[in-house]
Amino acid sequence: MLRSRPAVANPPKIVTPTMTVTPAHEIPLGIRRKAIAVHEAGHALVAILLKRDVTEALLRPPDGLSGETRFAHGESAPLDLSQEADRRRVADAIVVLMAGQVAEAEYWRRHASLYSPKVNSHRSDAAEVLTLKSGLALGPEQDALFTGYCIEKAKKLVLEDAAQAAIQEIAMRLSETMSILRTEMDEIITRHRVVLRQPSRAHRY
Repeated sequence: MLRSRPAVANPPKIVTPTMTVTPAHEIPLGIRRKAIAVHEAGHALVAILLKRDVTEALLRPPDGLSGETRFAHGESAPLDLSQEADRRRVADAIVVLMAGQVAEAEYWRRHASLYSPKVNSHRSDAAEVLTLKSGLALGPEQDALFTGYCIEKAKKLVLEDAAQAAIQEIAMRLSETMSILRTEMDEIITRHRVVLRQPSRAHRY
């Protein structure tokens, strides 16, 4: 979950209809808490790469089974969606939301031999995505193309090897301490040499 920012529809699938869902009580608390930490680490890392003013990521007490990535107050400034720059801010915010889902989906994929959970942590993200997209006034075909573009961008940023290593370290620290500051995340991202690679061409929508 994200706060104080302009922050998937059609999120990556964690459980397919042919899989048996593992009840939450059968998954150790530490594994579930780490999944939420990975989710928030995905949000935070991509937001930082996209030059968003992240201040910290945290897990909520008592068990750390929900969390949020926090942004500076200036992040909530009004947007003029007739302006290209502000439309791109909305696109970046949607990519940040999708990044949390992509990161968590990859976490559970790596645990697929042990657990197939029903994941509910995407609901607030998906609702925010729908709200943000509604301001763009996209037709059905544009919406499909735009959503696909955002998902692919989130995947490219999150699933790159260096990004995965940084997300895992951020998530481990977050899971252990329940919060992590921007300065700590910057150090981890820099040490793992995670960089934003510019696309070969701009996407129009």
